[in-house]
Amino acid sequence: METMRVISAISVFEKVAKNKSFSAAAVELGVSKAYVSKVVNNLEEEFSERLFIRSTRKVKLTYLGEELLEKCQAPLEQLESIKESLQNHSLTPKGVFKVSVAGAFGEDYIAPILFNMSKLYPDLKLDISFSSKNVDLLDENVDVAIRVGDLKDSNLFARKISSRREHICGTKKFFKVNGEPKSPRELGEYNCLMGVGDSWSFLLKKKVEKVKLSGNIRSDNGRVLLRAALDNIGLVKLPDVYVKDYIESGKLISILDQYLVKDIPIWAVTHSKKKNSINLKHFLDLLENHLEKER
Repeated sequence: METMRVISAISVFEKVAKNKSFSAAAVELGVSKAYVSKVVNNLEEEFSERLFIRSTRKVKLTYLGEELLEKCQAPLEQLESIKESLQNHSLTPKGVFKVSVAGAFGEDYIAPILFNMSKLYPDLKLDISFSSKNVDLLDENVDVAIRVGDLKDSNLFARKISSRREHICGTKKFFKVNGEPKSPRELGEYNCLMGVGDSWSFLLKKKVEKVKLSGNIRSDNGRVLLRAALDNIGLVKLPDVYVKDYIESGKLISILDQYLVKDIPIWAVTHSKKKNSINLKHFLDLLENHLEKER
């Protein structure tokens, strides 16, 4: 195989190994599954050995595959770094720009900015991923992620872009039937519509403490929990982007505000290896200009 074809084939192999799936690798590369299979088959013929153990449920590396992955990852990262460096000589965003977001903030604030980028820079391809989990930016090849709260990963380059407030809400009808809790500790007697985890955080005696709660509906989708609260089922704790309009219209009543953290930071984060990307710089400029107009 020619050198460039070998590099391209190993890059495809690495994506299959990382995703543990031919289909997922094809989606990430923007090619067909048949193409990915053909490239890997040709590579296996070149080595005269299997690189993957294939089954109907999963794809697993062989011993040779594991050895190849270990030896090729560093060179591939160097090539990716060179590619990004060359791209940054251009003043115009291009290539693939992958963004990880979550919830209504991603839908209502970040997505429109990305739509604007797509109009301004036709050579730019956008990959917008929604997940409530903190993805591994390098492993998932994410250029920038929008994260909320305290950051713990020292390898991340972060810029604060906004902040949010959370509210505990219920309808007038719910409070009329069930009464209104006067402190966070009383919430244990109420049906609390839970997201991820089994507790809500409060400021109690100037310290942030978690109060364990329960309810008959759990979801990692904020809009689903909002609908349940509007349907008089229980109490919900959500950011203002979800509930602000409903509070202002009187459809929801916000309670226990004095016990909630006032401003929770929202960050745009990237791995330190990607912080000088021209795509990222243009995104952050558009983001800050857009959010400044919203304030």
